[in-house]
Amino acid sequence: MPDNGGAPRTSRFIKGTNQPKPPNMDGQGIMSMLMHPISLLLVCFPLGVASDFLGWGAVPTFWLNFLGLVPLAKILGDATEELAAGLKNDMLAGLLNATFGNAVEVVIMVMTLQAGLIDVVKATLLGSVLSNLLLVLGCSFFFGGIVHHQGNKPQDKAFEQLQGEDSQTQDAGEMAFVGEKVQTFSVMSAMVNTSLLLLSCLSLSLVTVFYSETHSGDIVKHARSLGMKVSAADDVVLDVSRTCAIAMMMSYVAYIFFQLVTHREAMTDDEGGGEGEEEEPPMLSVNAAISIMVFVTLIVAYSSEMLVSSLEEVVDTLGISSHFIGIILLPIVGNACEHASAIRFAIQDKPSLSIGIAVGSSTQIALFVVPFSVLYGWCMDMPMDLNFGSLNTTVLCLSVIVVLSIVVDGSATWLQGYLLVSAYLVIAVLYWHLPDKIKAEV
Repeated sequence: MPDNGGAPRTSRFIKGTNQPKPPNMDGQGIMSMLMHPISLLLVCFPLGVASDFLGWGAVPTFWLNFLGLVPLAKILGDATEELAAGLKNDMLAGLLNATFGNAVEVVIMVMTLQAGLIDVVKATLLGSVLSNLLLVLGCSFFFGGIVHHQGNKPQDKAFEQLQGEDSQTQDAGEMAFVGEKVQTFSVMSAMVNTSLLLLSCLSLSLVTVFYSETHSGDIVKHARSLGMKVSAADDVVLDVSRTCAIAMMMSYVAYIFFQLVTHREAMTDDEGGGEGEEEEPPMLSVNAAISIMVFVTLIVAYSSEMLVSSLEEVVDTLGISSHFIGIILLPIVGNACEHASAIRFAIQDKPSLSIGIAVGSSTQIALFVVPFSVLYGWCMDMPMDLNFGSLNTTVLCLSVIVVLSIVVDGSATWLQGYLLVSAYLVIAVLYWHLPDKIKAEV
């Protein structure tokens, strides 16, 4: 009786499916989060633990934990969205979505930095920004530009059919391929985020150029003639990086104040949502959502530790470049929940939300996680700096400029999404063939 009475009012769906969500009961809400095909990969986590304890080898341990992190990232993202819905604050919801959506990257960064793999840390952080900017945003524009969602508003016929038809019939009425479609969005949020990304590019580029200048041949020879050591120049680069990291984090704090306080109404209007999914009650209570997020984060931390511990042996055994693993493979794990959420919102004709997830997550990585890694390395007395290398900074700067040229007019088509994905593919091929420093010296 209660189930029948509640079903007609359920217009939200299990993420990634067309199955109606159950009533707001924590037990059924948790089960609905697990009722997704990608949850089958959860079996890889206990297998990865068994591989680590039983000594199956570094390669099985790496790939089992790699695959196991994908559904864990999705569950973390789903719980974050339910917490955001329970708080009933769109701006705070967006901040929480970006923050906990990047929890996997932060945990991997901390574990990798503690292992002393500074180059892998830099590669993973750079890869997270590139993955969100090019792959996630590109897929969102592509699928949002060729698929039309009809079941989002109560006045739609597909929504009316939802009241009395089974899910098999609903599927055909909710999604439709379109030949010509242009998605429009307000420019303010996208431009603010891309401006912050350009600030990050400025910081990384200047520190990288500063490193090159202080370590050039003539300067090194002159320093040695004065009895100075090259390590002194490294210390200067570290000091510059740490100062710049503080400035970058303060810029991100200013952006949060801008978003949540001074321009809250303007940024809320920019998101332009409001109907349908955002106004509906959450599946989980706030306490249940927080508990799930904490529990999954602990599991992610443990799985990431096993993955990082097997990383060096995997590079030596399989011959895969550590650049490709750090910049391409690991960010795919961390961005799994952002990828699914951004595409779903784009298909529902909410491109502003997709941009907020993809570009906003990149902004948080570039202006918060990257400088946080520098300051965390400072606390651990490790030489983590903002010198990402000339190639990495060039790739990042060009990627941000490409995204800026696409979002500047407030419209997007499937072709622009395809171009972003193509750019990501070119970068992936580049790093697949880029040898490690040790191999290059040999």
